[in-house]
Amino acid sequence: MDKLRALGLGSDHQDRHSISQQLHLYINLKLASCGQPTCNDAESAVFMDTAQDLLNSYLEKNRQLAGSSLYPADRRIQNFLERYLADLGLDKIPTLPTMTFELDRHGVARELSLPLGADEFKSEIVSSYRVKQGVLHNPASDRRTT
Repeated sequence: MDKLRALGLGSDHQDRHSISQQLHLYINLKLASCGQPTCNDAESAVFMDTAQDLLNSYLEKNRQLAGSSLYPADRRIQNFLERYLADLGLDKIPTLPTMTFELDRHGVARELSLPLGADEFKSEIVSSYRVKQGVLHNPASDRRTT
């Protein structure tokens, strides 16, 4: 693992737009490898179309390997849910997903925090803005003073 890349250091020679494009392609690859829908633009659609067979093979192998194994923390949560919901007499107790989306690269969470191609998001409960250090989330009902 390249520690400088994982921390987002050493990429000063690239502009923000090209870094963002690379991250969007990476996010789409990860989503497709988990069997989730992707959000492709015209440029990445060609690449994703080319890689589709490889992604399908990877997805099937992951499904077979991930069948019932959970991370230890997830296993404890699942055990709790099974004990807690056992008295309800449900036909099938809900289970946690075995295929998860991991934030394993610098900038992935930042890109997922705002809509594609936007630098801000506003709703009734929060206003979010892209800033140099990341993403600023400002809740509407925040009573803290700064």
